[in-house]
Amino acid sequence: MADYFQTVIDTKARPDEADHLARHVVSFLAEKGVIAASPSEEGGYPRGPRALEIAGPSDRRSAHETIPPVYTHLQVMVGRAVHAADMSETRSPRATCPACGRTLDDPDEEWPAAVQAWLSGDNDSSLACPSCGSSSAVTAWKYDSGFGFGNLAFRFWNWPPLLQGFVDELRSELGHPLAIVRGKL
Repeated sequence: MADYFQTVIDTKARPDEADHLARHVVSFLAEKGVIAASPSEEGGYPRGPRALEIAGPSDRRSAHETIPPVYTHLQVMVGRAVHAADMSETRSPRATCPACGRTLDDPDEEWPAAVQAWLSGDNDSSLACPSCGSSSAVTAWKYDSGFGFGNLAFRFWNWPPLLQGFVDELRSELGHPLAIVRGKL
């Protein structure tokens, strides 16, 4: 069985506002009929009657990939987290320096230490660029679309691709920039 996910990450939500914003978005989506107002026994919010209005056409999967149980719910994640398209990957993602644009070459593995510091609550956890020497917050580096940081995220499990109009609407509701990470488990 394969589970697909799309994680919409609020990249600027502060820890002290993440819970409030999460409740706001759940209420907003429930009022629109996108999700049920209460979580299921599995812990996520099941799709509502208007769920597919926020998503594009579904890719047909082969029968062996839809063996039950396949959950199609929204998982709300509050708390400092790193989100990756490949949850089993241990290598550093492709990242470019925000000052010079060069790709990170990390032979001393300083990136994982900077990430761990950020996860521990250090908002100023920085990473020095080996190319230009500039030091920037690990969250300020530019990552490919398969990676993101945030204190608040919404993971859509086994939903068709989210429409850009919906993502823009969600960005407006949250008032912050968003990153989207898509992957398969």
